[in-house]
Amino acid sequence: MKKFDLLEKLSFERVVGSQEEYRAMEVIKAEIETYDVQVEIEEFTIDFVEEVTATFEIPATQETFEVTGVGMGGTGEVEAAFLYIDALDPISLAQAKGKIVLFNGGITYASYKKIIEAQVAGFVTFNGDCYDEQTDIEERYLRPKLQALGKIPGMTMSIREAEKLVRMNPQTVKLQVQGQESSRTSHNLVATIPGELAEIVAFTAHYDSVRHSKGVYDNATGVLAVLDFFKHFVTTKPKRTLKFIWCGAEERGLCGSTAYVQAHQNELSAYRLVINVDMLGAVLGHGVACATATEDLIHYVDFVANELGHGIKTSQGVYLSDSTPFWGVYQR
Repeated sequence: MKKFDLLEKLSFERVVGSQEEYRAMEVIKAEIETYDVQVEIEEFTIDFVEEVTATFEIPATQETFEVTGVGMGGTGEVEAAFLYIDALDPISLAQAKGKIVLFNGGITYASYKKIIEAQVAGFVTFNGDCYDEQTDIEERYLRPKLQALGKIPGMTMSIREAEKLVRMNPQTVKLQVQGQESSRTSHNLVATIPGELAEIVAFTAHYDSVRHSKGVYDNATGVLAVLDFFKHFVTTKPKRTLKFIWCGAEERGLCGSTAYVQAHQNELSAYRLVINVDMLGAVLGHGVACATATEDLIHYVDFVANELGHGIKTSQGVYLSDSTPFWGVYQR
């Protein structure tokens, strides 16, 4: 029951750099300190967009659409030819130069790189499910690696608005995005349990959430899982030194784990494994373990899961969560 009590305590929106994110950090810190283990609070700063306003219209008919602007992206007013691209394939992108494009999917590094290289004038994404009667429009933003590719004005609308726009197939559309950028402070929480060896194994989980979400699955569940690992090793002497890292600002582009890696360059050669927990405990679904490692670790995870009677889908690749910045350092 105590775990459910903790989930309840963390069940509130906690966007990066907000008072709510700080309050969540305090809840986790208080729980760690009940085990008489010192907690280090590591502060870091990130760029943040405080307010984004956006408009989208068809000039010929003055038809307007409800949209949200993409934060940390380009600003200004753009009027250009409209193009819907159902897939960001080379043939479609060859027609996109200088146009405002609507495309399927979110703003991933791969998709954003494609539209930057295609030299579009602006872009529109959408979210939601066509079966939903009502859809909240997501507040999207460019993560730091996307910003480095270049900034162009963008916005998001609901799937219903996107369908209406495509059916209308206007010749020209106009969008305007304005945003006020500043900086915010977030924090990583770090607890250390010394082992017999200097080699380090780290457990990570982020505790911030996206807007319009209480963040119970994503990622209060991961926070509690790492707390469980921590509680076990408080009373069970580990062979290797263990680091338990609760990261802030993951939802803004792995900012907390990136800040941790940058601040701990002198000790990273001692890290042997980083175990990241990002969401678990869904009523419907299946277990997934993605290892950014050599293939032998995949086989090891499979073997242990089978021995314990847990069905789990294992794969080798890059899972974009707080373990990723550690892998980047290892590669260098």
